[in-house]
Amino acid sequence: MCTAYELGKRGGSFPAPVTESAFAEILAIADTRIIRPTHTAPVVLPDGTAQPMHWGFRRAFAAKTKGRPAVWRTIVNSREDKLRSPTWRESFATRRCLIPAAAFYEWVEIGGRKAPLRFASPDGGWLWLAGIWEENPETGPCFSMITTEPNATLAPVHDRMPAVLDPPRIQPFLSGELQTFGPSPAPLEYAETENFLKPKSKPK
Repeated sequence: MCTAYELGKRGGSFPAPVTESAFAEILAIADTRIIRPTHTAPVVLPDGTAQPMHWGFRRAFAAKTKGRPAVWRTIVNSREDKLRSPTWRESFATRRCLIPAAAFYEWVEIGGRKAPLRFASPDGGWLWLAGIWEENPETGPCFSMITTEPNATLAPVHDRMPAVLDPPRIQPFLSGELQTFGPSPAPLEYAETENFLKPKSKPK
């Protein structure tokens, strides 16, 4: 399950739906920024404009112990096979968005330790991930990343992957025409990278 992606890169082509003001806003993030659940990041709406949103839908779950208050959780990913469920159905039908990413991360165990793998386009271009969004009365607009079956690159690493949209599928997705995803045909490559979740040691 993808719980981190990256922003902060210069250049690269943008698909036709993205307006000049939107890609200027995205390119304004010059330094590498790791986006994690509850962080705020720009997403692109069907009209081509960019809007900052929190990553993750807030949902209340019944407490395991009777009499205790509900437990609130942040759900950052929406599985393709669950998009018709009550949690995602309305947003998938009426509120779609593109999530721009320089790269995304998946975690694996290497030699008894957890390590992040950084997935990116081989040509260094932007990745455009399918997303949905909703308005939260407390935090404002928030988005969720759609995940689907892994392609050949992801399959050895994880049983899900973000729905990476290749250019021909971007406009059909935003218009609501595209209803299924499947393994992404967009080319990807990956490499192990520094564990950005590990606290950095203080200089002596």
